[in-house]
Amino acid sequence: MATIKEIAERSGVSLATVSRVLNYDKTLSISSKKRKLILEIAEELEYETPRNRKKNKNSKKKKSNITLGILHFLSIESELDDPYYIAIRLGIEKICLDHSIKVVKIYKKDNTFEESLLDNLDGLIVVGKFSMDHQRIIRNHLERVVYVDSSPIEGDYDSVVIDAEWTVKNVLRYLIDLGYKKIGYLGGYEELAEYNTNLGETRKKAFHDYLTEQSLYEPKWVFVGKFSYDSGYEMMKTALDMSELPEVFFAANDNIAIGAMKALYEQGIKVPDEISIIGLNDIPTAQYTTPPLSTVKIYSEFMGECAVELLLEQIAGRKLSKKLTIPTKIIKRNTIKLDIRN
Repeated sequence: MATIKEIAERSGVSLATVSRVLNYDKTLSISSKKRKLILEIAEELEYETPRNRKKNKNSKKKKSNITLGILHFLSIESELDDPYYIAIRLGIEKICLDHSIKVVKIYKKDNTFEESLLDNLDGLIVVGKFSMDHQRIIRNHLERVVYVDSSPIEGDYDSVVIDAEWTVKNVLRYLIDLGYKKIGYLGGYEELAEYNTNLGETRKKAFHDYLTEQSLYEPKWVFVGKFSYDSGYEMMKTALDMSELPEVFFAANDNIAIGAMKALYEQGIKVPDEISIIGLNDIPTAQYTTPPLSTVKIYSEFMGECAVELLLEQIAGRKLSKKLTIPTKIIKRNTIKLDIRN
């Protein structure tokens, strides 16, 4: 049986780091790439936590013969740059490990994936956005499917999503209640032609619509780039060339917000005394920025856990489809000035 020491030696980290990763300690500051490596080594060595070993010994349960697939709309390389989607996958793998369920991971490459990997699965969790052609391929191979972060075929398949429009409007209500009237936007945009959609449009539209209703929308304070740290940095540098700045920026994800904070720091602009900023996702590094980033928590690991539970319900015989909308929560840290009226 594999030990933490073996995993630590293979991954090149300390015993304590391995232990915290395997116990899903969200306060641990570690790169997504290293966390992924530790979990994959543990999976390869079939490591079990002491609690699970004791539980399995006491219950004397047979190892599950269920095999579930995770079909990811990102490549392996792209996933490493996106903590949100990594967390969804980790949530799936955590529940599968608890239930001794075998997991087959399928990643996209060059806008396609290996169809043969869909064969001999008991169910499939589809993470992200997929085209109609890809959805037809999935349908031809499997009946038991759960979509996570999209709900393309409601009524036929289960899905786990957040209400992105409500989330954006809730942040804006929070800022307006604090007294903010000059609100800027740092967004991301990634066109997915084969899906006839783009990532980020829902958030941008919700921002536009709600502030327009409140007579507070100012187009000159809306910037759109990519969902990345570098893009957030460049967008904020562009904004700083303007003669008038907003009081607060709402960033479409935490990577954008953290990049923007670097640009502000380089210009000697204090956050939140001079400009406030709030992100979205609550990635692990958000609490370690200076100052700690105010953001919106998306329970992405929980989304993955729910997806597994939905598949197990289907395997147990449930036929009627379900759509789960997971709530989000504003995390109040130190990048939002609370006495704006003063």
